[in-house]
Amino acid sequence: MEKFTSTVKSQVISLSPVDMLSGAVNTPYAIFYQNTDAVDDFMPSEQLKTAFYLALQTFPILAGHLRQSGDGRFSMVVDKDNLNMPEYLESTSDIHYKDIKSAGFDKKVWPGGVVTAGAIMAPDANGIIRAANVHIVRLKDNSGLILFLSIIHCVVDAFGYFAFLNHWAAVCKAMRNGAVEVPRPLVEFTFDRFIVEQNLPTERKQLDPTTSSIFAQPSILSKWLAWISPVTRGRILRFLLSFTASETHVFHITDSTLETLRSSVREFVPEGIRVSDNDVLVALLSKTYAQALHSAQEKGGNVVTRVLGSIDSTTSGQLFGIERHHATNIACDIRPRIGIVDKNYVGCPQLILFISNPLDNLLMSTTAESLASIASSVRRFIDSLDAPYVGTFIDTINSVPSSFIQPTAYFAKHSATLLTSNHTRFRMFEADFGNGCQEWAAFIKERPGNAILMPCPPPLKGVNISMCVEAPVLKKILANKFWMSTVSQIN
Repeated sequence: MEKFTSTVKSQVISLSPVDMLSGAVNTPYAIFYQNTDAVDDFMPSEQLKTAFYLALQTFPILAGHLRQSGDGRFSMVVDKDNLNMPEYLESTSDIHYKDIKSAGFDKKVWPGGVVTAGAIMAPDANGIIRAANVHIVRLKDNSGLILFLSIIHCVVDAFGYFAFLNHWAAVCKAMRNGAVEVPRPLVEFTFDRFIVEQNLPTERKQLDPTTSSIFAQPSILSKWLAWISPVTRGRILRFLLSFTASETHVFHITDSTLETLRSSVREFVPEGIRVSDNDVLVALLSKTYAQALHSAQEKGGNVVTRVLGSIDSTTSGQLFGIERHHATNIACDIRPRIGIVDKNYVGCPQLILFISNPLDNLLMSTTAESLASIASSVRRFIDSLDAPYVGTFIDTINSVPSSFIQPTAYFAKHSATLLTSNHTRFRMFEADFGNGCQEWAAFIKERPGNAILMPCPPPLKGVNISMCVEAPVLKKILANKFWMSTVSQIN
């Protein structure tokens, strides 16, 4: 730690409203390593910890304090004399790695207390919001370990998350191999938030009506949530979320099955539209989730929806209702849209597409033809997300101080929504600390209605789908013949 604290420089990193669109949540993963060769010096504690603090030299933002100004803007303040160091814990467990692995890494068989920071960005017992939390859990008989790492989402998205994890691993492996100097990252990262606005075009493009209404017309609820402090907001959201009985399960679709499904769907797609694997999977998830949610007859929504709905019944989010529409929301990376992929920008440059699907269409039997209709709609929305659209979106949220909390307020009020995010392109299974790469990664979600598309651990091919839903909805999903004939359940 001393090497970091003695070299870090004080700085203030302004966070943009785009960063803060994810400002209510964390990015938490539990990552599993097996001691395959049964070596005594398996991922040694001291070297893991030393490497962590050396890796922070490249990511000093993770030792910053989240500050909110009077005008609703946020920043990460790195004060060398008052650092907000990440929480770093290590513990042991009497559960063997093989027992966790044989259960498909089901969370029910994990040791207690692995997750030290949940899905909501909230303060710890001391009332402090840490930018990062680490918990190393060593399993019985040195059979393996669980590395839990959570980073607040407004600081980094999944790209930045795995960039840090992989850099930490590279530093540790180099140390164990006798390196004298800390290895530099494979690429040079930039944390300058102004890079986004500097690369926006002068041209602007009108937002779709749904997105415009949600962000340009803030609700009473969102204004209030934006006004209170991040600490208070985190406590409230964490408390409300505690009333939901959600479960997270992972399903797998093979490359061959996905190819067959995509080919079948493309036969019914209008000419000129070429749907991707992501489009097809989002369509399948939309229909499956909507059918299960409707069948489970959750007429009043969950507790969070009912409570927040009573606070503000006039929000513009009334566009959607569980009776007539179901919203599919897609988290989209704007880096390729504005041409900054090569900048290796570490931040949270994402916006969310809100796609409304008539419930009657979603409740139709799942066939290649019915999937094609939704997949085509998804593709049209994604194709419309170009640089001028991004420019208008950023202009809109910059002009409304409470805009950053709009998605949180919307998702909390509307149970008939599915939020999807695609993590398949990230280097998720390349973090080798010196004893081999991870065997499994579990994304921690607590809000029902979340689906994460993830790469498969080698040598498995295809896509893993992590779904967070309520128990009655899961029961209906498992009874869906089309879904279960397309995927296999891992846990």
